[in-house]
Amino acid sequence: MPSSPGQDSQEQPTQAQNSHTQNKVYSGSVFMLITRLSIKSIGIVSSIFLARLLTPEDFGLVAITVAIYAFIELFGALALGTALIQQKTNNLDDYNSAWTFNVLFGFAAALCLVLIASPVAGYYQDPRLEDVLYVIAFVSILSGFHNIGVINFQRDLNFRKELQLQLIPKVISFVITLSLAFIFRNYWALVLGVVSHQLITTIYSYIMHPFRPRICFKSFNKLFKFSRWLLLNNVVNFINDKVSQLIVGKALSPTALGYLALGKEIGQLPGSHIALPISKATFPVYSRFQDNPTELNKAYLNTVALTASLTIPASIGIAMVAPLLVSVLLGEQWLSMVPLLQLLALANMFFSVTSNNSYIYLAAGKPHIAFFINLSRLAVFFALFIPLLHYNGLIGIGQAKLGSTALMVLVIQTIVLRFLKLPVLSLLNAFIRPVAAGLIMAAAVWGVQVTVNLPFPLLQLLLEVLTGIISYIGVTLFIWHLQGYPEGFEHNIFSRMRIKGFPPTINSPLP
Repeated sequence: MPSSPGQDSQEQPTQAQNSHTQNKVYSGSVFMLITRLSIKSIGIVSSIFLARLLTPEDFGLVAITVAIYAFIELFGALALGTALIQQKTNNLDDYNSAWTFNVLFGFAAALCLVLIASPVAGYYQDPRLEDVLYVIAFVSILSGFHNIGVINFQRDLNFRKELQLQLIPKVISFVITLSLAFIFRNYWALVLGVVSHQLITTIYSYIMHPFRPRICFKSFNKLFKFSRWLLLNNVVNFINDKVSQLIVGKALSPTALGYLALGKEIGQLPGSHIALPISKATFPVYSRFQDNPTELNKAYLNTVALTASLTIPASIGIAMVAPLLVSVLLGEQWLSMVPLLQLLALANMFFSVTSNNSYIYLAAGKPHIAFFINLSRLAVFFALFIPLLHYNGLIGIGQAKLGSTALMVLVIQTIVLRFLKLPVLSLLNAFIRPVAAGLIMAAAVWGVQVTVNLPFPLLQLLLEVLTGIISYIGVTLFIWHLQGYPEGFEHNIFSRMRIKGFPPTINSPLP
């Protein structure tokens, strides 16, 4: 059973405990991946059905309101739960103070949404936005009452509970949203789906964890010292992500924003549903090793290798099969989105391989480093975004995303190398196999595209996907063999499979 809030051990970990915790990097990542991939699988099925029942304009309308809601929410997004994970010890006042702030801000945010509903509808010259914002205000109130005790699932590395907490509400809200889409056949299905998901999530958080929060203000100053930098970081992330959507919605059209919203959802799959859950799983591990540089570096390199091995082929694969993917799954009305989707997928590849770095700084109690890195990323993006949007329209935002993420990779990796005092070769070794295998995979898929033309698009799509998977795995294992079976992602997989005598470097199976 997970520990109750406020009950933390202060004992120094032994070497055996460190080894066990390192294993949690993989087991926790697997559970978080299962969580996100399960949720995303539901989301993909939902998007496929909704894309055929609704229009790009419906998606664009909801994207505007969600962006505005996110703008209001970010001022209360102090990530107090992250502070509770990072701190070595917590007490009941810490948890109660975090919950109290979330509740008060939920009401304040709801009031703001109500007050700006009419001006926003007037600015976009769409009266539908006013009623939608009134409903979204209720979501903010529900979010504030979420049980803060469930943060202990991550803190205690209890990822089975985390999987259950996220998956069950998603399944229920999926059924509700899809049912509403058949009934309303318009944007209200998406809006009420958001409300139902937040309501179910909040209720289920109290079912999952016995902690019952109370109003308290004692620990707010202590938590804010760490979280203020996370607030600034969230502001930067919002501007980078949502402000560009608001600009597109005004400069172009809700339909164009609908293409962008769905294109980002698909193109960012590797980052949001592979890299992010891995980072969330390893953050508590980093926090435990914040005073142990050797174990921290080992955990980081293992995480980088795992992230790159999964996100690089996924991003390249989405870009390669995008035309068939959109045509088969979404329908002909979404084909204009294909070039944008390809650019966003490749941009996400560069972002994903560096996304874990921020959690190193958070675990070390230096969130300001992550803030300044993201601020630099924002400056580079908007330096490209404004002119490219003007000259190239919607495709310009994809070009800006790809250009800015590619330019920032070397800067971001150089900073983390100096921070951890890692040799360059150690980091390069984590990327050799996924990069080489990813490029050969792209060549293999391209070869199928120019030589094979099956009569059924779905079969052609499956053939290209299968070609990519087989070629990537085959090349990865071949390079690993040439390197002498070094420790890493592949090594850990074969260890857990307990294949006798393979790989040769494994002397004994993991417990």
